Amino acid sequence: MRTTVRVCLAAAARLLAAALVLASAPARAENWTVASEDYFPPYNFTERGKRTGMDTEIVDAMLKDIGVYPVHRPMAWPEVVRAHDENEVDVAFQFFTSPRRLERGHLIGPYRVGATVLMVRSNSEITYTRIDDLQGLRIGVVDGFEYTPEFDKSPLFERVSSSSNVVSFRRLLLGRVDAIAGDRQVLRFLADSEGRTGSVKILPTPLAMVPRYISVPKPRTDKAERLQAAYEKLKRDGTIDAIVRRWER
Repeated sequence: MRTTVRVCLAAAARLLAAALVLASAPARAENWTVASEDYFPPYNFTERGKRTGMDTEIVDAMLKDIGVYPVHRPMAWPEVVRAHDENEVDVAFQFFTSPRRLERGHLIGPYRVGATVLMVRSNSEITYTRIDDLQGLRIGVVDGFEYTPEFDKSPLFERVSSSSNVVSFRRLLLGRVDAIAGDRQVLRFLADSEGRTGSVKILPTPLAMVPRYISVPKPRTDKAERLQAAYEKLKRDGTIDAIVRRWER
């Protein structure tokens, strides 16, 4: 009888110890895949093996607020769009609103507003106030990017496509295009990083002011609702605006 009692007590002790271990173990982290363009500074890029940048920090802050760990998947922009639209990722950025985007995803934001501008060489006499001013020019653009409906469809000038803003910027310096179109912060960052701020200038009138959004694929409604709640909280308490100010040039 005593042996049986001892065996039962030992078994109970082992069960209690196992329960205590499980209770003290941290809950398994919830991971979400996050797609963004591989090199789009200052918004998203890799530095010393870590994804960083203005928009990356904003997305990470939102995910942290809902207890989610981001698994970043940097890729070429057309792949970001494809992965999002085919529901292969949980989150993708940075989009602007359009009928297609509203059809394919839950848009969260706008979390910032970016200026789409034209950059020219510093000795250029090109001016811009309306689309007619661009007649006859060769303007560098990036494959898969949308700028403004008027700019994207205009027959007045030649769009010279490239794989990235870096390629477009170097074509501008070499005189292979007359101007390049892009986000103001991105083009400033490129000029600074290449040590060529004195070689270029940004025309003062923007092509457009563009609100930017984070998107969750349409089938992932529950995740979109959670991320929307985080966005509203961090926008309200100033966290998002503080991140934007820290990165602006």
